[in-house]
Amino acid sequence: MLNERIKQLRKQCGYSQMQLAKKLHLTQGAISQWENGLTVPAADQLVSLASVFGVSVDNLLEVEKPQDTYSDEAAIFRERIRRDPEYRMLFSAADKATSEHLKAAAAMLKALEPNDDN
Repeated sequence: MLNERIKQLRKQCGYSQMQLAKKLHLTQGAISQWENGLTVPAADQLVSLASVFGVSVDNLLEVEKPQDTYSDEAAIFRERIRRDPEYRMLFSAADKATSEHLKAAAAMLKALEPNDDN
């Protein structure tokens, strides 16, 4: 469902609800309502969400299922590098990287993420 997909992609991109809200010029409450299935994004907001997450609107709406998790994560990672000023120095290397290199980088960064169980 759309609410679960928004939450999944937000977490894969490493954004809090507040960070995503700021990127979309919305309130954290709006993001929370989407993720809880209380409201749905307007059409223009779907386009903005897809752009922030680095996926197509079809992918966001789960019209097309990603064939493998790594390629979906690699696309999100590539878009995050492209958009985030902190990662901008990596853009040229990531843009020229193969899918395999991006998968390896995504796996390495995922392994470095703090564990939520602590």
